Amino acid sequence: MFHAIADRLRALPWLVFALIATAVVFVLAPHQIGLLIWSLSKLCFGAYLGYWIDRTIYPYARPHDLFHAAERYEVQKLRRAANHLRHQASLATLRRAAVMAAAIVALGLGV
Repeated sequence: MFHAIADRLRALPWLVFALIATAVVFVLAPHQIGLLIWSLSKLCFGAYLGYWIDRTIYPYARPHDLFHAAERYEVQKLRRAANHLRHQASLATLRRAAVMAAAIVALGLGV
């Protein structure tokens, strides 16, 4: 249960950062706070949604799971399989980054 909750809060540092940046802008330029909150919220939601879109579409190809499987193969001295899984994990990481970037750009552009 705890793992499931912690898993859903992975993007929490981005939200905290956005709140801190908002506080700084509030002190320096309070007239811009509305625009900043609107922009930051769209970008943060884009990152969060992109992450969960990737997890939903590819539940079988999560980068960390593939890296852990590669480590298990390495322990069993199955180097070729381990290298293949590391390659797949790297591609999954790039795929996740692309999906997140697309969601961030889409929300940032106001789509």
